[in-house]
Amino acid sequence: MAPLTRSRSTKPLPEIPEVATVIKKPTIKKPRLTKPKPKLTKTSLDLEDLLTHIRVPDDLALPQKYIDNHSEEFIKGIKHVLKVDPSLYPVIVHQDFTRFGSVLYDEKKQDDKDKIHTYWYSLIRSVIGQQVSGAAARAIQTRFEALFKGAIPTPGKTLEFTAEELRAVGLSNSKVKYVQSITEAFNDPNNHLTQLDFYEKSPLDEILVELCKLKGIGIWSAKMFAIFTLEEMDVFAEDDLGIARGMARYLNKRPELLKKIKADSINDEETKLLLKKRLKFFNKTDSKRTWTPIHDGYVKYAARPFEPYRTVLMMILWRLSSTNIEVLEKLDE
Repeated sequence: MAPLTRSRSTKPLPEIPEVATVIKKPTIKKPRLTKPKPKLTKTSLDLEDLLTHIRVPDDLALPQKYIDNHSEEFIKGIKHVLKVDPSLYPVIVHQDFTRFGSVLYDEKKQDDKDKIHTYWYSLIRSVIGQQVSGAAARAIQTRFEALFKGAIPTPGKTLEFTAEELRAVGLSNSKVKYVQSITEAFNDPNNHLTQLDFYEKSPLDEILVELCKLKGIGIWSAKMFAIFTLEEMDVFAEDDLGIARGMARYLNKRPELLKKIKADSINDEETKLLLKKRLKFFNKTDSKRTWTPIHDGYVKYAARPFEPYRTVLMMILWRLSSTNIEVLEKLDE
């Protein structure tokens, strides 16, 4: 048998068309007709840098509208501050103080018969607001007030609630104890804190000592109570973060004053004791702060010339401590 062989085709092969090489044209981006939005960046300018357009009058006279919008005693304090340091004039007058010192805030004072009740509830609110956000504090306070079923909260009624009922409104175990401790003190007619004469006739330091005997009330809380509830004019909280930041910005812009404070306080016993303690707001290497902390001892010493109106100074330092959009929007033209 003959072997099988593959026969060759006699048909011509089809022509293969040449493939054209396609060259892509580079795309040309059209230029934008609108400018891109600028990136938001932090500014190194402090509030004082933004108020250089405000002229300081030779007689340091305050605008009449500014005087009308603040209490008489607060204006006395402002004038004293300006006497010590006239350079603070722009920071003071560019915007009214809407809380402490304002006429509207002053008009909210309670009658004598309601003052003790106001003092008690102010301390209760202080405890409620500790270590929680403002929104959380308001929610807890609302639930706390709901326990009274439309009636005004009182120390006597508060003592009738069990610890479980108080915890149910959002108070922690420790805060329940604080509320009960403060309430027991204000429910005792023999306690100094329930007597108006004690607040009116006692030195501030003595009042602060009594307040700090209450569970949950430390020296910072006691000072805030003295400022915003008792409306004391000569309170100074050097251990407050906002005050520390405001004073640091104030003194760092006045290096000669800072140098003088350090030199003058060398022989001051109180300052020497404070300087032995570690700086409270220590500036760690990984800190994101935009300000350089100054020791608490120097901060407190720097406030001395402003006595007996250091609370007014605190309002100014709080203003200096942070420049936010709300402040910038209200800058004078």
